[in-house]
Amino acid sequence: MPQDKESMTDRRVDPTLYDAYTPAQITKRFETVGVAKATMPIIPLLALSLLAGAFISFGATFYTLVMTDSGLGLGTGRLLGGVSFCLGLILVVVGGAELFTGNILRGCPR
Repeated sequence: MPQDKESMTDRRVDPTLYDAYTPAQITKRFETVGVAKATMPIIPLLALSLLAGAFISFGATFYTLVMTDSGLGLGTGRLLGGVSFCLGLILVVVGGAELFTGNILRGCPR
């Protein structure tokens, strides 16, 4: 089925659908998030930190449960163990918890 040139050009993707920023805009957004995290009140910060610890320990407990006497074999057991531990990290990201190692890379916002 040959296609004409007009139908090929109609398939272009709209660039406004992507979340593309210039380096200056990325730096500004990075700074804004960093300032918001640095000026967070102590009570919500402690609560989110405790949640992050609970989420990571949940993932570690799930990893231990999967890896203990699984009988799945070396490769399959380790793969499922890694996926089960990632559940804790996913909970931290989705839940918006404050994990210390996630904030170290940000640097000083101001």
